Amino acid sequence: MRTVRTSQQITDDVIAYMEPALREATSRLSEPVRRMTEYHFGWIDADGRSSTPVGFRRRPALMSLLCAGSTEEAWDGVRNAAVAGTLMSAAGTVHDDIIDRELIRKGRATLWNAFGVPAAIQVGVALHCLAFELLAAEEPRVAVELSRRAALAIRECCSGQIRDLESEGSSRMSLRNSLDLLERTIALPTAGVSLVGALVRGATDAEVAAAERFGYHAGMAMAFFDDWEGVWSRSRESLEDSLADLRQRKSRAFVAYALDSQGPARNQLAAFYDDTSEPDPDRLVQVAALIEACGGRTWLEARIREHIHLAGQALPDAVSDPAARAELAVFLDAIADELP
Repeated sequence: MRTVRTSQQITDDVIAYMEPALREATSRLSEPVRRMTEYHFGWIDADGRSSTPVGFRRRPALMSLLCAGSTEEAWDGVRNAAVAGTLMSAAGTVHDDIIDRELIRKGRATLWNAFGVPAAIQVGVALHCLAFELLAAEEPRVAVELSRRAALAIRECCSGQIRDLESEGSSRMSLRNSLDLLERTIALPTAGVSLVGALVRGATDAEVAAAERFGYHAGMAMAFFDDWEGVWSRSRESLEDSLADLRQRKSRAFVAYALDSQGPARNQLAAFYDDTSEPDPDRLVQVAALIEACGGRTWLEARIREHIHLAGQALPDAVSDPAARAELAVFLDAIADELP
């Protein structure tokens, strides 16, 4: 009987499997977009010298591949669509870094920080186009459905990004709107890449619906975990701009929850979000403590565990391969294990 891999082994195996296909796809790009894309994926440095990627997780590909099965034979059938999903995710990240003025990602300058905003915008557009080019190579029925769902996910993300910008510098973002933002930008796209595996392997309508449900809850769990990791975990400090969301006064769901509380800590937190001055690192640490005092951290950790549980409930109907099902459960459980 096959031994279930650890979360890190699963991630490493997915990256090793995907990299050749991802490199082959990006080789279609014209220069200088190709070189900038290779920089974004960590294959070269800003001067074009070969480098080793650090900190990549390849979540979209992992969800697509494991929803198709646990063997490379099963993965081969969904590889092309998984590469397309990875390219779309990369495009979103490139544009998101511009919008959020992120300076660091994966331990080095973000694409726009290294090559400029105009170039990074064009790279993101090119990656989206390349992704649709790959989807067009699928069997016609699958190609149409995947393209339709991908287009829907991208335009919903665009709407979410604008609402995210509108939430900066205000204590008045509602919890419902904050949750809707997570759904549009993270949960629904993750639901889409999860159903890719089921759809390409010829799953029944019920299995495809379950895969979509699994992906939604997995996406919410990962989105909430990313929020938690950005404030209370130090494990990726050297790879990302820590406390960036607090610095930019983004009204994340856990912040909106904290602002719905009562008391002095809530009033101090609201004053920070309505302020416009640039906070120093010590001030951001104080803000994190205020959120915790208002119950935001406890609420956030509970939501992570809740959505991991709901994703686990959907797994038996979503994934027929028992080994793949077990590895998806391991991957999600590893997120909960990071929590105190």
